[in-house]
Amino acid sequence: MDRRNFLRNSGVALGATLTSSSALKAVKHPKVEARLSGASGKWADVRSQFVLDHSQIQMAQMLLASHPKRVREAIEMRRKAFDENPATYWEEHHLTADTRIRKAAARYLECDFTEVALTDSTTMGMSTLLNGFKLKPGDEVLHTTHDHYITDMSIAYACKKRGATYREIAEYADPATASVDEIVTNIRNAIRPQTRVVVVTWVQSCTGVKNPIQAISYAIEDMNMERPADKRIYFCVDGVHGFGNQADAVSTLGCDFFAAGTHKWIYGPRGTGIIYARKSAWDFVEPTIPAFARYPFVNWMEEDNDLEWTFGEVCTPGGFHAFEHRWSLDEAFEFQMDLGRYEVHARTTELNNMLKDGISEMDHVTLYTPRDPHLSAGINCFMVDGYTETEAVEHFHKKGIIASSSPYRVSYARLTPCIINTEEEVTKSLEVLEKMA
Repeated sequence: MDRRNFLRNSGVALGATLTSSSALKAVKHPKVEARLSGASGKWADVRSQFVLDHSQIQMAQMLLASHPKRVREAIEMRRKAFDENPATYWEEHHLTADTRIRKAAARYLECDFTEVALTDSTTMGMSTLLNGFKLKPGDEVLHTTHDHYITDMSIAYACKKRGATYREIAEYADPATASVDEIVTNIRNAIRPQTRVVVVTWVQSCTGVKNPIQAISYAIEDMNMERPADKRIYFCVDGVHGFGNQADAVSTLGCDFFAAGTHKWIYGPRGTGIIYARKSAWDFVEPTIPAFARYPFVNWMEEDNDLEWTFGEVCTPGGFHAFEHRWSLDEAFEFQMDLGRYEVHARTTELNNMLKDGISEMDHVTLYTPRDPHLSAGINCFMVDGYTETEAVEHFHKKGIIASSSPYRVSYARLTPCIINTEEEVTKSLEVLEKMA
């Protein structure tokens, strides 16, 4: 059976199967099992590389992460060099540094480095993409009620400039019981002939739901088979809260565009981020901010040259940045590669399952994040009877636990264990939560 008929006949169930088996493989991968015996010492060593204040339990690293030792040292080395001779140091490195960083990112994303652009944040990445999409009057952007403020506003700004329209849908009725079938079916049914872009968030910071990106990608690919090239649907993902804690390489997710800050789960320098755009989608995006790169500059200087346009060069916003941070980002990717994508995902899943299992046993706490690790990642959203989300976070802080709340119209309290945390810290958080009854 050819791929087209297979996709059509399998329907949404295909996406569910692929997503589930992929995530399961990530947790039970042989590389992980082979190293379980030394896992305790490994994660203790990882923890020791951060200078966090351990008089408090850090359960909000997903907001803004601490730097591991190798990243701190790289930043300090470059800061010192810039302070001693800024013009010379910049001149010596600016033509090669961005390429070095993009190549390091590409190794982690498992893509070509020309498909990677550098930004300062998820906000800059999503805005660069949406503002650069070649939308026309009559085109529609479809997104969800679960996206962040910056996604909503970036879409609104872009559509107003281009004369396009936008529409948002709910992907599920209840986050705690969301399923792959429900999410993919709702998106598929909401796509109309005028829909040109679908935008979703990989891991939603409002609910902790992890979108089945591969299953959505297959559904969109199937629909594109019935469309002419000039009506193709493009798939764009805000990926920041899955980027650095999931086993799937970004290039295997199937999306056309992907934006993420790298100062959260990647533990990269603050003020850094990336955009991924697969080559088959480059025709739909154009740059917004002039790049400091060979192609656009030489093209401006010389009318006749043979340099080729690449997304990574042209869509990396130019200007002067905090270069001691940007040029140290490769150390964060190497740190992640050394840890192992499968191992990081397995450890993140282990700690978060432990937390969710404990919360689920408490009658006075409502867990809004799915317990299924195929539909959740490192963010756990909940409410405690008798407390607002703000009051719950304040209570945790008084007990020495740094929690957070989701900045949305409907807000929940959040605990977000990561590879820096320990089982004892998860247990302590559960004990505090239990005493809030």
